[in-house]
Amino acid sequence: LHSYCDGKDVGDTIFLIANQINHGKEWIVRDTDLSIAIAELNMKAGKMALDGCDHKTAYSYLGVALSLLPNDHWSSHYDLSLRLYFLKSSAANSICQYYEAELFLRMTLEKARCLDDQLPSYLLLSQILQAQGNVNDVYDSCSTILTELGESIPVTYTLSESSEMLEETLKMYEE
Repeated sequence: LHSYCDGKDVGDTIFLIANQINHGKEWIVRDTDLSIAIAELNMKAGKMALDGCDHKTAYSYLGVALSLLPNDHWSSHYDLSLRLYFLKSSAANSICQYYEAELFLRMTLEKARCLDDQLPSYLLLSQILQAQGNVNDVYDSCSTILTELGESIPVTYTLSESSEMLEETLKMYEE
């Protein structure tokens, strides 16, 4: 089944294929190369489910994908780990599993190698924290990012300074 869909766009058939393969998951984990291939298949199915707003199904496929990764996945399969953790966080957030989404995002932020890899996770984490009313945590998170980008946030500012900052920002968008 895996070889049938490897590298092909099989559409919704991917769900049937992934379901059948996942029934034999305990034998798959014995072969690292096959485990990674099946993790990628489940990630693809999870992404398709997310795109189709079937968040619980996505959550399930992405959970299977994560369970197939080797223990050293952050070093041996960094890009796959980065994508899976973010997708799993998105799915968890969509089904109101905020605590789990936050855990996966924080792990991603800890393991990410550069700020570019962290930014999508920071954005989703800020949205989750905002939805929970944790505005101080959102502020701390955003100011950390801005500091890493070399920006500073003034402690106080006047209305005229605020207007100047707004004008400067708008000019940047026009360029």
